[in-house]
Amino acid sequence: MPARDLHDSAVVIDGTCPGYYWMQNVDDWRKGGATCCVVTAVAFEDVRQAATAIAGLFRFVRERPDDLVLATTAGEIRAAKAAGKLAVVLQFQGTAALGYELDLVEYYWRLGVRVVQLTYNQRGPVGDGCEEPSDAGLSGFGRRVVGELNRLGMLVDVSHTGERTSLDAVAASSAPVVASHSNPAALHASARNVSDELIRALAGTGGLVGINGFSAFLGGDRPGLDRFVDHITHVADLVGIEHVALGLDYTVRDAPRELYDHYVRDGIWSAATYPPPPWSFPDGLDTAAEFPNLTDRLLERGFGEAEVRAVLGENWLRVFDAVWSSGTTQEAR
Repeated sequence: MPARDLHDSAVVIDGTCPGYYWMQNVDDWRKGGATCCVVTAVAFEDVRQAATAIAGLFRFVRERPDDLVLATTAGEIRAAKAAGKLAVVLQFQGTAALGYELDLVEYYWRLGVRVVQLTYNQRGPVGDGCEEPSDAGLSGFGRRVVGELNRLGMLVDVSHTGERTSLDAVAASSAPVVASHSNPAALHASARNVSDELIRALAGTGGLVGINGFSAFLGGDRPGLDRFVDHITHVADLVGIEHVALGLDYTVRDAPRELYDHYVRDGIWSAATYPPPPWSFPDGLDTAAEFPNLTDRLLERGFGEAEVRAVLGENWLRVFDAVWSSGTTQEAR
């Protein structure tokens, strides 16, 4: 099958799309043939701010009924593909919006949130982020949060999360666990990347790693499309093609320097992990509109058609279906 026909017929899922950038550039994902975007609705917000942010995304989707649709099941994502629409899945990057209130997990589930990252770099009630020096692991409250996510059928995500906390979450979870937008540390040492041990543990749950396109996490001098494919290949060789997918994490390239300095000052980011802006993504995959280039390159690098479909989106669909259909509270679907 020609590469463009393969791309056009494939389910294409970007496993992490920061909401502020995604709303401004959603047409790039449409141009690139995306089927589904996992959109970050909330990161650092408290419960009131989180509700406002989610409501804003509801309005954004509602105002584009011809091409956007919210999704909470794998079937709805496939239906969006058939209808020529872009499915939108709501994601949390961190659990600040929970505080110490376990019952809020179900509140967010009822609002449609289906992917929950446990921490964002720093220590929180759930456990340690990847920028914490102690890497103390999952807290008692964190174990209860993982149990509640499992009960409801919400996907546990360990990007931005410390190694010990991540491994503890894998051990505590009865469902697949993912690192939605992280790269193998074996190819580039970064606090934001994940070890081979953790990749094997995630695969052991039936989960996956979504490869991030941010140049600082890819490593190398001016990383290009082949460097991105190298990260896919490493995970595939280590644990199998069924455990790697896409989580590009496209974001503002020229973020204000004062915002960057604020994040570094407050310890949200470290200068060692996050270089100052402007930021870059691989040549040939600089925006989501260029997704077809990835399909071309995967085929050129020797991936078969079924393997390409798996990486582009079928692996995400498998994990979504396994987790979202496993919850015991179904009446609000």
